[in-house]
Amino acid sequence: MLDHLLAKTENRESLGKHTDLVLKAWLQLRDRYATVLGEDEQFWFDSFIAALFHDFGKASVNFQNMLLAILKEPIAEKGYDPMRHEFLSGLLLAAHTILVTRSRKDLSANPAQLFAVFTHHKDFTPDLFCQDAIKQWKIKPNDAGAFFAYARQRIQEHYPDKGDFLNGIEAAWEFMANKPASLLLSVKDRAITEPTLARLKEQREYSYRKTYLLHKALLVIADWTASGHRNLEEPLRYDEELIRRKVAERVQKAGGTFTGFREFQDKSGQIAGNVLAIAPTGSGKTEASLLWASQREGFEKIVYLLPTRVTANSLYLRLGEYFGKASDGVDDYTAVVHSSAKLFRLELDETYSNFNYLREAAFFKAVTVATVDQMLTQGFNLGWWEMKTFHLFRAKVIIDEVHAYAPYTLGLIVASIRYLRQNFQTQFYIMTATMPQKLQALLTRELGNDVTVLRDQELLDKKRNVFHVEDRTIDQLRPDIEQDLKAGKKVLVVVNTVDEAIRLYDQYADYKPICYHSRFIVKHRTEKEQAILNNEKEKPKEGFLLIATQVVEVSLDIDYQSLYTENAPIDAIIQRAGRINRKRRDEPGKVVVFPHSEVAEKHVYDYPAGILNTTLDVLKQHQGVAVSEQDLLNMVEEVYKDWNVENEELYKDELSKYERLVRDKCSYLYDFSEDMEQVFTREGLDTVSIIPDCFKPELVSASVLEKSKHEVAIRNHRFKSGKHTSDKDHSWFKYFDCDYDFERGLRFKKKADIPHTYNH
Repeated sequence: MLDHLLAKTENRESLGKHTDLVLKAWLQLRDRYATVLGEDEQFWFDSFIAALFHDFGKASVNFQNMLLAILKEPIAEKGYDPMRHEFLSGLLLAAHTILVTRSRKDLSANPAQLFAVFTHHKDFTPDLFCQDAIKQWKIKPNDAGAFFAYARQRIQEHYPDKGDFLNGIEAAWEFMANKPASLLLSVKDRAITEPTLARLKEQREYSYRKTYLLHKALLVIADWTASGHRNLEEPLRYDEELIRRKVAERVQKAGGTFTGFREFQDKSGQIAGNVLAIAPTGSGKTEASLLWASQREGFEKIVYLLPTRVTANSLYLRLGEYFGKASDGVDDYTAVVHSSAKLFRLELDETYSNFNYLREAAFFKAVTVATVDQMLTQGFNLGWWEMKTFHLFRAKVIIDEVHAYAPYTLGLIVASIRYLRQNFQTQFYIMTATMPQKLQALLTRELGNDVTVLRDQELLDKKRNVFHVEDRTIDQLRPDIEQDLKAGKKVLVVVNTVDEAIRLYDQYADYKPICYHSRFIVKHRTEKEQAILNNEKEKPKEGFLLIATQVVEVSLDIDYQSLYTENAPIDAIIQRAGRINRKRRDEPGKVVVFPHSEVAEKHVYDYPAGILNTTLDVLKQHQGVAVSEQDLLNMVEEVYKDWNVENEELYKDELSKYERLVRDKCSYLYDFSEDMEQVFTREGLDTVSIIPDCFKPELVSASVLEKSKHEVAIRNHRFKSGKHTSDKDHSWFKYFDCDYDFERGLRFKKKADIPHTYNH
């Protein structure tokens, strides 16, 4: 019926074939979600109509000419340039259901359905389709008639009681067919978009955002699934026995023997609701959370959120071994998503495609490992947020290292928990090694009445490190460090700024240390991480010095004997100490805390007021003795006894930031398109990826992939203060004027220095 019209160039797929595949995927979605999503039959019928008509505009001479030109075949008629097919598709449905001139005045308008059709390939912005206003367009009457006949047949097949829905579609078509694109654009804006969004904004209908995202998500998921000639992602089903077997295999490879899950892990697998888990590093929290997440009915996703890309990459590889491939033997059950995940995947598999990453970035996979910002951005209407949010419906979300987030990000996390629990039945397993009671109480309250606070008391009572508080500076501690190195110990030195890490690296150059911080290009940071891990594995009894900044707190899974750390907030100290005696050997590890710098107190850890001095005072009370994990938690409580995150202005501001921004900047439904500084202003979320300009000569003819390997993130105001140029072939790559080498990383030139800014 529509075989003579093309939908895609690949295999000359017809419009009828593609639409049939979209409807097939849509029906799979309806079967999966209709009984649990809570929407009525009218919602599902409107969604079906969106899927049925979403590509009506491909029947245009404009679209057919475009595909024929790609196929290097004669075009149908001259004078019809390419234009957005979604524009014509949405206008037809609008004419049928909204315009006063339509013949079917009994039909109810559904703006969410129309917006889904308009935007199933494009961001929803005020200027959507403006570039098409001056174009001449045409759909031949016979082609329009063939589509209507096809549509009637499909409605009769799937909704026989709605067979009269298309009565009057020809009248709607007659109104539309002889109108210029400029008038149709005016109809779209003035009759549909502007009044709808004005009403939402005036009446503060935040809830309508959910209606729209459901319509768009169902349509786009069906369309992407059809375009890939595939079924929906296969649900992952696993049980305690699978995790047990995989853990046993992992332990055996490491030379140990798995004796069974610990009590903390077993209890996790028996809790059906939300969980706040308090357990030290090395307690098996990952397996505990997976046992909790195994309690699913089948289609619900698992989303595992971490603070850093390094930890996300590592866990992705680990879970890939756990869960393997789907029944087709091709698709993985697991994905990894963050700002450089595509590059990471290409390193593993050079055939990895853009389309695959697009799906994975929208949380299509059964298991997604991601950095926490990948969940937070959905609240800002960024990055296919509709699909991402939809896939969080009834999902099991695991948030690891929640203590690592300052009030700004914590406010966004809590706002996300509220929104997803209220609207999408999402469940959470939140893990922490160090958390004040007030923060525990806050998260417990936000997780609702069904929350369980689970403590790994067995390990909390054990001791593994001895703490020493020194008045000597790091330079004065050099004899101690050298003695540890000569004794064959792995020594970790952690300072609070990149510049100090580089200074110490230069001082200890004779010991061939590794300097590790946030200002290395992707390629070098990966190489350094591997070198650090290889050293521990291949030379376990040889002395080695690692000089790092705060990035080591939640990134590297290492097990050293000695730590020399600049003073920091107690929770950061505990995280750094978590890299020492991780395997809990009989001989305790050594943790030496030396005085913090003035720079750290004024510009790095400036809140809560006096946090660094309070930490030192508390640590001195445990001078020279082995402390248990519970002792450390008690120290956290003592340090933070007068601090409540709920009183922090940054935290309070972020609780309402989603709704304020999407109301004021997006009218609830628009995609966020303004300067990202208005959204991400702290904690590295306002970073810009640059390439040190020393690499420019060697990257002149390099691929996009190779250039991506040379990127490093710096703060936005640092970028603006320095000199930068665009790549001539790929303008989104920016070369930045700075000093750089493999050993030390990026150093800002003095003319680019700005006071009060210190990278980690």
